[in-house]
Amino acid sequence: MSNQNTITVQFEKDEYQKVKETLLAHNWVEEVDSNQYVTFKFRSPQGSVAIMYFSGKLVFQGKEDFTNVISSLKKEEIMTEESFLPHMGVDEVGKGDYFGPLVVVSCFVTEDFLKKVRHLGFADSKKFSDGKIENLYNMVREYPYYYSSVVHPKEYNEMTVKYRNASLLLAKQHSLVIENGLKDLESKGIKCEYVVIDQFSMSKSRVTNELGELGNRYKLEQYHKGESDIAVACASVIARGIFLKEWEKMNERYNFHFPKGASNVVENARLFLSLYGEKELNNVAKTSFKTTKQVLSMF
Repeated sequence: MSNQNTITVQFEKDEYQKVKETLLAHNWVEEVDSNQYVTFKFRSPQGSVAIMYFSGKLVFQGKEDFTNVISSLKKEEIMTEESFLPHMGVDEVGKGDYFGPLVVVSCFVTEDFLKKVRHLGFADSKKFSDGKIENLYNMVREYPYYYSSVVHPKEYNEMTVKYRNASLLLAKQHSLVIENGLKDLESKGIKCEYVVIDQFSMSKSRVTNELGELGNRYKLEQYHKGESDIAVACASVIARGIFLKEWEKMNERYNFHFPKGASNVVENARLFLSLYGEKELNNVAKTSFKTTKQVLSMF
């Protein structure tokens, strides 16, 4: 019995270019088709095909699930290229998780990358499931203009002692990925119009105080819910994608299921402590969290 899926979606001729761009954004590759009734044909990384006929029917055939790509094809456009200026966005993931690293990412979005992520449906990573994030991240992980900082728990704990302030620690990591990104872009002669940060502190000077000479030459915008900016949304998705990869490594290394978040983690932390000891807890958890007192209270 065949598991082949066949799905047909209807389009108007003026939508053909958008269809092509969306398929390319999902890493489909265009192929030549000699059929006189075929406008164009694409093949996915999994071997499925999408054929656009002159009638406007786009036919998907293959064993994979086409839900994501069809959803992107039908998604209403919310931004025009005319209003866009290439710029950098910054966001972080993991600051509220007891287990796992802090990941901070800056992402410079070009006009071409904007088209790709729009067709992929990028938005604030908190709106997506882990599976969705992994899929989106894999689609863009080879993009050359994002810059990450992964602060593993042991290093995070050492920095917390050194700086005595989680916001200062976060500001320094934001500054690091901004400076690294701008330095790389300038070395390649690429112009960045400005930088947007999803504001995490009541004081806007928290990050600007940590920026170096290069960062201070650029316009810096900070506001709450900064993920409404496409570059911040890209940084958010990529940061969470990296976070999930690091999370998988941690689970595999210890053969242990680490829960996300900071609530409902005490029992798991106590179990880990009983298996590996307090010294090892420092390598997987942000022990500066108040949660640690609850964890250690039984030992």
